[in-house]
Amino acid sequence: MDLAGTESSSDSDDFQILDHNFAHVLQFLHPENNETEEATIPSESTFDLALPTTHSYLGNNLKELRGRTLLDDGIHRNLPLLVKHSIILFPGQTLPMKSESIEVIRMLQNCIQKDHIFGVICVNNGKMVHVGTTAEVYEYYDGDLMAGSFRLKAKGRQRFKILRVIMKGYDMFSANVKILPEVTLNHPFLDYRLASLDHLRVQPTNEQELKQQDFVEKVDSVITPWPSWVYKQYDPVRLSSKIRHHLQFLEKRGGNIPKDPIELSFWVAQNVLVDDDERIDLLNYDCAIARLQREIKFLIEDRSFVCIHCDNFIAHQSNMFPMSTEGLQSTYCNGYGVIFETVTVYHAEGLKLNMDTSSTDYSWFPGYAWTTASCNNCYSHMGWKFTAVKNNLKPKAFWGLSRRALKNKTNKKADDTTETDANPSGN
Repeated sequence: MDLAGTESSSDSDDFQILDHNFAHVLQFLHPENNETEEATIPSESTFDLALPTTHSYLGNNLKELRGRTLLDDGIHRNLPLLVKHSIILFPGQTLPMKSESIEVIRMLQNCIQKDHIFGVICVNNGKMVHVGTTAEVYEYYDGDLMAGSFRLKAKGRQRFKILRVIMKGYDMFSANVKILPEVTLNHPFLDYRLASLDHLRVQPTNEQELKQQDFVEKVDSVITPWPSWVYKQYDPVRLSSKIRHHLQFLEKRGGNIPKDPIELSFWVAQNVLVDDDERIDLLNYDCAIARLQREIKFLIEDRSFVCIHCDNFIAHQSNMFPMSTEGLQSTYCNGYGVIFETVTVYHAEGLKLNMDTSSTDYSWFPGYAWTTASCNNCYSHMGWKFTAVKNNLKPKAFWGLSRRALKNKTNKKADDTTETDANPSGN
């Protein structure tokens, strides 16, 4: 997928280029597109949600790399670094890339010849974040090197902490890093559980089993210092169940939600639309319990998405819906190699469409044509509208919004009360 005008692959220049291009094409913007029409959430879909995960726009001639590399927790090693602005990679997340930089291509070729591993680090507020994620290349194509192009797909694997950065050249780095372990805690009642109740213990998969497990844990808690509800706040299975219940609409529409608490905690971190600082905090946590606890707060809050430049309202969090089995938000790259974390919504406001850019070339969603969209207040690039090119394809249209063009605002509810307000006695 391309943007109007000439694009640079340097992330630090992305917004300047986009703003210049969109200011230049304002004369082509259609005034009737100032406000998007009301839309309801699509009730049915004929689109194969697995298609976007293949990143077929990169071509069908990529070579598959066999095997998988997992580094031992706590080890120190040197990693080549890919430094990106506003791109925060989580374990399990797919990273598609197209690069025309000779230095980057050489770095990636060296990785492929060795163990296929490199590190991805985010630059936030002008500073390099010191916690990142290893990326393992699993498909690549270097047949376009004469034309200066290299394409690949990589998968986020393990978190690491930078110990020392080594400058390798202009904008090229490696680092001595420590692979961070993922801390797993035992069940809160492990030391207190009554053996006589073991035959009643289950991993709840429905409401009836959940009630059964509640009863067992209440009995277990009789001999503990705290009531059972305190321990439930630190039970990763319970926390995962709460998140899955909140996101059950995704599964009904074909989305895949991980069941393992660790995988789920990273999946939610990738899919929830929060600020970079909050995403970095989630990446810093070394335990799924802490991530899940914080993510629940993000999910239950009533949030709105606004333009990062002018605060123009764009969409509600409730407007998000999946157009990929990976979830509500996925990572894609355009024809110039610029990487976008893109969230899909079925309704958006405050956008103008540049109808002259409508195209199916390099479309991230096969069968849909993309049209670039800008903020109707400050004219900065916000994302794309995708429109079906076949009559039998549903939904007929949806929006793909660039995460780095948005910021979220928490909507305060009139009936919000604190725990103290709800309990006048203060107990």
